[in-house]
Amino acid sequence: RKVSKDSTAREGSRRTQQDEYREPNINAEEVDFAAGMVDDILHILDIDAEIEIREPITPAEGIGSSLAVIDIIGMDLGMLIGRRGESLLAFQYLVNAALTRQFPNKGGIMLDIEHYRQRRSEEIVSLAQRMAEQVQETGAPITLEPMSPAERRIVHLALEGMNDIETNSVGGGDNRKVVISVVYDDE
Repeated sequence: RKVSKDSTAREGSRRTQQDEYREPNINAEEVDFAAGMVDDILHILDIDAEIEIREPITPAEGIGSSLAVIDIIGMDLGMLIGRRGESLLAFQYLVNAALTRQFPNKGGIMLDIEHYRQRRSEEIVSLAQRMAEQVQETGAPITLEPMSPAERRIVHLALEGMNDIETNSVGGGDNRKVVISVVYDDE
């Protein structure tokens, strides 16, 4: 197995609340522990894949909240991604749970498989923009499909610069959705 680290400089701005911001550190002991755990699990599952460790660069990758992104690269990794990324989220949860027990209050990692998160993020941004345009044209609110908290965050961030559009999360649990609607001036 091959483990490589990419310390390419990140772009983007920090969150306004500095105490919530977590500086990426791909060389941290915690990241090595997590990468070792990922490698061990892949070995147990008899999955031939490489691991690349890099800094998060987008909100979908956990910029400001994750120490690093561990990318799993290989052939036929769809089973690790699962339906709508559910297996990927479970795998990440398992790794971060172990990481938190071993290194309390040190931060977590983000797992990605074959750049799935980047592709999914691009799909969500495109969908959000198309739906926002439709809302602007018709004036009728649109409710998106249920999404994970990370995916809902992508929608909110993608549309936050549109002054005539607002987004709200509604519902509960796994059925939480984003509603895109027009903001009307009270004047």
